[in-house]
Amino acid sequence: MKQVLNQRMVPSLKHLLIPIYSSFPKSKTAVPANSWNISKGMFNFMVNNEIKEGTLLATHAEPNSVTDAFLFQGYVPQSKLQDRARIFKNVEEFVDWYSSAYSAVNNNRYLTFKVANDAIDTLKRHRHSLLLETSMEDLSVGANGYVDPHLVCAIATLYSAKELIKLSNSNMVDEVEFSPSDFDNKEGTLWETMLLRLANDSLSINVWNLPVSLEMGGALLLKQAFSFAAQAIQQRINLILGSYSTDLKEDNLLLHAAAQEGLNYDDTNQACPNCRWQTEELSGNDHLAVKFRVYQKVIFQHVLSFSKNKNGIYTSEESSSLREKEDKNSESLQKFLNWCNEHEFKISGKLAITNIASGEDEYSPEGHTSLVRGIVATENINHGETLCILKLAAGLYDNESSSDTEVDDWDLAAALLLREKALGDNSRWAPYIAILPTDMPTPITMESNELEEVQWWPAVRELIQIRQAIKKSYHLLDRQDVAWASFKEYRWAATMIHSRAFTLPVLDDEKYSHYVMMPYMDMINHHFHYQADWISQPIVDGKLEIVARRHLKKGEQLFASFGPRSNDNLFLYYGFILDNNPFDSAKIFPSFNDGVRWFLQVWTTDCIHLAQNTTSYEVCDFHRWQTFLPKTMAALEDFSSGALGQSKDWWELVERWSEYGSQYVPYQPNPTVYASGVTDPSLLTAFISLANVTISSRMPNLNGLISCEADDCKNQTFVRSNMKKFFRCMQSLENPFYRPLLHQHDCQNFLASVLRAQEQKVWTILVARISVALRCLELLASFPTTITEDHLLLKNSTKSRGSNQPNGKTFTTVDVISPSVHLARHYRYAKKLLLRSTVDRVLAF
Repeated sequence: MKQVLNQRMVPSLKHLLIPIYSSFPKSKTAVPANSWNISKGMFNFMVNNEIKEGTLLATHAEPNSVTDAFLFQGYVPQSKLQDRARIFKNVEEFVDWYSSAYSAVNNNRYLTFKVANDAIDTLKRHRHSLLLETSMEDLSVGANGYVDPHLVCAIATLYSAKELIKLSNSNMVDEVEFSPSDFDNKEGTLWETMLLRLANDSLSINVWNLPVSLEMGGALLLKQAFSFAAQAIQQRINLILGSYSTDLKEDNLLLHAAAQEGLNYDDTNQACPNCRWQTEELSGNDHLAVKFRVYQKVIFQHVLSFSKNKNGIYTSEESSSLREKEDKNSESLQKFLNWCNEHEFKISGKLAITNIASGEDEYSPEGHTSLVRGIVATENINHGETLCILKLAAGLYDNESSSDTEVDDWDLAAALLLREKALGDNSRWAPYIAILPTDMPTPITMESNELEEVQWWPAVRELIQIRQAIKKSYHLLDRQDVAWASFKEYRWAATMIHSRAFTLPVLDDEKYSHYVMMPYMDMINHHFHYQADWISQPIVDGKLEIVARRHLKKGEQLFASFGPRSNDNLFLYYGFILDNNPFDSAKIFPSFNDGVRWFLQVWTTDCIHLAQNTTSYEVCDFHRWQTFLPKTMAALEDFSSGALGQSKDWWELVERWSEYGSQYVPYQPNPTVYASGVTDPSLLTAFISLANVTISSRMPNLNGLISCEADDCKNQTFVRSNMKKFFRCMQSLENPFYRPLLHQHDCQNFLASVLRAQEQKVWTILVARISVALRCLELLASFPTTITEDHLLLKNSTKSRGSNQPNGKTFTTVDVISPSVHLARHYRYAKKLLLRSTVDRVLAF
């Protein structure tokens, strides 16, 4: 192929747009990148392999920078350690910022600009004299700790210039042999010597590790100059990060949620028109912009933390210091117990407050350092014994603030906690506040790399809402209301309220307040198999009695029930999860509407003939959905009215809930699966109704798809074998839903043999259950890691390493994955097991 060019244009040609020659990132190139040339006014390129009809001619041209890829090619490459991000557009912007932040040299912006330019020019000449590759100043920083030496040199030089002027003004000029006029005529002066010295050291210095990398030979001024440069660069990066409307954590969450919703990267329209999430309006262009923001922020965060411990790792030294801190709290604990006595709390002598490893389970890493307070039995306790009697008037709650504001009651409760905390020992609740945890490994405070560990998109979406709500309420509350606390302090208070407050009858006429901090009571941790009961006990004379609902053995931890909490709720608000939680659940569709559309795409063939025409297929798909949705919703109304029966496994789950003291779990129909692989009966009802009106006509045609003897076709062993083969077949396909399941699908023979063996009433139920199982498999495949990989990560949470000390000695420490990372991995692992249990239940039908 040839493209004719104007010969007169070729000598000055820099950029060339060829209509039939496109570049795509990560494309399977039909045209090698080096297979073109310009000769005699002709642009020539050739292909070495045969190209099939309809193949897009494209190559991959590496962009000059990530910014170029974002602006001109519409994608953001995968981050690399050598990536850089500019913190100033040019020297002029740098000088303006420096003059504003630290004042100009001699209060003269022109002089400041001249000194900065002289520093950069001296560095360039020095590089040339050393035969080093010449580079332009890009005023950037890099993910590997790189800082543009021109920027380092300019800042250090400006600092040195100002210090020399100070010396000159203090009549010490004779000692340093310097005059401010040296800035203009520097040849043979001390200033010229300093410029060369600063330029030389800027080429080799690591500004984040001055004592190791900088050989100053006693030149204290120069050492201080480079130390100042490091601080100034950190301040500039923090200023840039603070100017964004979102932080890195929230951007990562948005990207994660958008990816799980199936964002079409080639579509610049609304990303998810049928979803009801917070990110439903994220367009393709918005998504790209967020990715570029994340790329820049990641680099900035790497630079800020370059000399710090990475990846949420705790060393054994840090772990030891945490334990020492816990030991010091024993005095505070005794003061709190004295406070309880003063407020007429009656606590059984068979109970003791102790430190317990948070989230302790079979996967807890060795050396886990996250400790929470809990209560254990020091002696055997019998069923019905009184554990404690608490005076409700001792609770910390807000009964004065007006709720006629934009903030919620829990905002006001958090503000009250901060005001009491600010009072110190003058607060009535000072001993109680002193023993509250200073840090909790909840997702609300997770670091960016830890947030990416969550993976389950409904939790990610809710987490975004929680974090945004906390930020919004902090800015809505008056500064005086929160005792002039910082946002970090307010977030701590909000976390305390979310995780420790109760709804109790503390107001006049025994009216309930929703957010009561009840001392001692909030130290009884939650478990579905609990022993401490206060729900069934009456409030007498403003006192709450807690009794043992079953026997406790000596050394056993005392638990209470905060209600039928799923692992999602425990994870987001309390910072732990429970294995084998009977109240756990997973919403597998955003809504019934989405479930209906998914079912029709998987099973029906109405639109298959339009698959090659995207627009026509979408129109057909929409009309098909409009046709069948009313019938499905009518079936759901019959279910809600009790006209339809519920499955046996559902009632078994309800009975199990009752055994754990939750006889009246509030139920709302949802496209959800529950513990032990139980499917919400409303979702089964929806899919059964769809199967009756869409697939029933296909059943007579299934005989031709089955190759078996009549007796074998009904044999349960044969049927179960084919069920397993069907699911294995589906899991082996890269895209298992490439066409409807009963329309020339690779796995249809196995499925047909299973369905054909059932009676009419049974096979519609089976189609519904198979559909739920397939959806669970689809969700499992969407996770970045598998169940097996997560299991290995949880089991291998520790590793030993050697560390060299400044004194030359070496010692071995144990790196322990941070509590937040461990928590996120454990949470997603439990969620995947729940989804997998739904598949296993279908396979064992």
